[in-house]
Amino acid sequence: MKTDPKSTMTMVEGLSALSRGASTYLSAAVDHALAPAASYFITCGTWASSFVSTLTWSDTAGSGYIDEVAGAGNDLTLTFTEADSGLIHVPNPRGRYTRISTVIGGTCVFSISNISGRVRAYDQG
Repeated sequence: MKTDPKSTMTMVEGLSALSRGASTYLSAAVDHALAPAASYFITCGTWASSFVSTLTWSDTAGSGYIDEVAGAGNDLTLTFTEADSGLIHVPNPRGRYTRISTVIGGTCVFSISNISGRVRAYDQG
């Protein structure tokens, strides 16, 4: 467990809660030069089909995002089979920027928020 009780955290609405059709949606990016760690909060209310959120990273803010792979200790994906909420933790970002790519297979109401800042408490095990 790593903790930094003196840190200040920033919470950002990465993708506002709206009804969306089948497509791929990208959250706002976290700049890890300013925030060494982050957690993405993903909430899915009503939905019609598949729902998969994937952590992606890049060294360039607007392009070149790559799906996260195992090995850095970050959460990789979040899949819902019904209305739910969950977290994707990023304690060890691979690149300067991370964001969430969400693919939905039908109409869905969902949102993505993130909290970021200095090293935050997280479970390493």
